[in-house]
Amino acid sequence: MKPNPKLKSNTEGRPWLREKVYDPKRQRTVELVIRAVDCLLKDKRRVSLASVAARSKELDPEGRGISESAILNNEEARQYYEQHRAWKGKSWKRPTRSKDTPEITGPIKIDRNLSRAHYRYLKMSKANLAARLLAVEQKYAEQEEQWLQVNEELMTWRLRAERAEARIRAELERRKENHQEGRFL
Repeated sequence: MKPNPKLKSNTEGRPWLREKVYDPKRQRTVELVIRAVDCLLKDKRRVSLASVAARSKELDPEGRGISESAILNNEEARQYYEQHRAWKGKSWKRPTRSKDTPEITGPIKIDRNLSRAHYRYLKMSKANLAARLLAVEQKYAEQEEQWLQVNEELMTWRLRAERAEARIRAELERRKENHQEGRFL
């Protein structure tokens, strides 16, 4: 069994804490899971996290039972549950998404796989799609504003350069005329 990092920090200098508090709790969880799973199998009921947690409340003499997270965080209890659960797929955790507007990171490549992107969008919920669309619109608006500012600055510098060139041409014309008339400055 893998040691829990939280328990390690609490029990490093206090082995009695592990012995008197954490080990009995861990063992209680394992025993309740085994009893609940065996009871569900005997009754030919579906073994799931929710059903194990509910049955453990019925079997617990204290009436507290165990939570789904206690089953998943206790290595022995989890192994026993996974051996007997109705669902046999690979265990995976759903990626968590922030409730805020998702950030669009990096540029979107022009040569990306469009069918893969399409499939990814189809798998997203309506709320996540709306949030992503808003993020893309916001990013587009920001880039549009930046483009307008850069073009305005570019136009300003272009006009300044044209005025400077016109002054230089005028100065050269004036010097040329002065030189032809014999007046040297």
